[in-house]
Amino acid sequence: MVLLLATLFAAIGCSDDDKELVMYSLRFEPNSITLGIGKSYRLVPISDPFYDDVQYEWKSVDERVATVDQSGVVTGVSAGSTEVRAFYGDNRLARCLVSVVESTSSLPDPTAALSEGLSQQMIFSSNQLPYKGTIMQCFDFYDENGYIYYTQSVGDTKTGNRWMVALGRQKRNEAPSDDYMKLQWFGHGTLLVAERADDGDYVWVNSNGTLSGTDYTNNLTFSRIRYQKGAVLSHYAGDTFYMSEYVDAAGTTWTVRDVQPSIDFVNRRLLIGCRTTDMRHNVIYDLDAVLALGKETVEITRTWGGETAAEGVTEKKTETTSVEVRNLNRLTPLGSFRLPSYLNTGQTHQVYSYSHQGQAVWGDYVYWYEGQAIQQTGELYDGSVAYVAVFDYTGKLVCPRTRVAACSDFPSLSTLLDAKNCYCEGEGMQLKQGRKLYLGIATHTSAASGNRLASILQYECDVE
Repeated sequence: MVLLLATLFAAIGCSDDDKELVMYSLRFEPNSITLGIGKSYRLVPISDPFYDDVQYEWKSVDERVATVDQSGVVTGVSAGSTEVRAFYGDNRLARCLVSVVESTSSLPDPTAALSEGLSQQMIFSSNQLPYKGTIMQCFDFYDENGYIYYTQSVGDTKTGNRWMVALGRQKRNEAPSDDYMKLQWFGHGTLLVAERADDGDYVWVNSNGTLSGTDYTNNLTFSRIRYQKGAVLSHYAGDTFYMSEYVDAAGTTWTVRDVQPSIDFVNRRLLIGCRTTDMRHNVIYDLDAVLALGKETVEITRTWGGETAAEGVTEKKTETTSVEVRNLNRLTPLGSFRLPSYLNTGQTHQVYSYSHQGQAVWGDYVYWYEGQAIQQTGELYDGSVAYVAVFDYTGKLVCPRTRVAACSDFPSLSTLLDAKNCYCEGEGMQLKQGRKLYLGIATHTSAASGNRLASILQYECDVE
């Protein structure tokens, strides 16, 4: 054993060009990408052990589809599929499936921008603490110089139940204030839409949450409510929308829960993010068709109550109540697709191998945000991670799943933002103006603090 270790360390430390490094495995993450014609993406091999500066040999199996240079930059040439390979020595090989598609002028592509480390120019809003330091779930705004709306999940000290959504607003980089609403038993606030109307500001958020464990979730409705500073609302309010199932293009009926809205007002699209066991669903509707639905009454069953912090005396109960809604079950979606969960499987190259952190719709495309905050433990730090992927309405990947470099750029996070203990968690995403992608992140204020600061990063997408 001693001789083996000595040989291993000698090989790793060797600097002679004619001696190979010890390398047990070589792979790409992700191991498949989609490019437009003329678009490029740099592949980075991951070795075990990891080495920073290794010279690999590169090859594209079919250069009529895609080429690769000796630094790993792959460029799409024509529609089709090929395999790009990286070699080291005689027996180490990494493979990546490359699909090249016809480029579209309406696709905002964030791939190149997301690959950049954190910079001051990237920070849209920083270190906000909207409501008592609880963690941001999502954000939205309709004016870059106006209010940013936030949802935050608030827990109860007696039960531990996350029973309330604190819906607050702040101007960019301003000090926190008491400008917020309390949404009791609405749900988790995973997605949020802010809308400006003639009679004031409105927000769209999930409603009629039911207690599951310590979370209010599994809701079948979302509501469009007028923002009123200081208001306290219970369960639901305003114009409420219902969805318990949908039919996909193959004619299969899916029963879903935990419905959350995202809206593209420019292209008049409504994306519903929802789920079943071990699967996330993305269902897209014509927004005007949704708003044209007549109102009807449905029965909602919910379990709620028992929290000491709630306004009004409540006890835990399960009840069925009638709610007037616009029923999306009556409509045929424009498209839909499903993402199976790879959580806790170790298959981190797959979409949805990290926690879902948000999604958005723009035109004919759906943007997906996932990630995990990994806190420093002693001297070990593996880096918080976040990824963004872009799909069409059928679930075809049209931009490669790309790691958000800023979320792992801890030296810059600790310098430019108040990020301690290497903690950086993705929280919410929006796409604006057909070219700007905004990603929410939450960071620790200090090692001893439970506060989470809310910051928003902005990225300029490539648009042909």
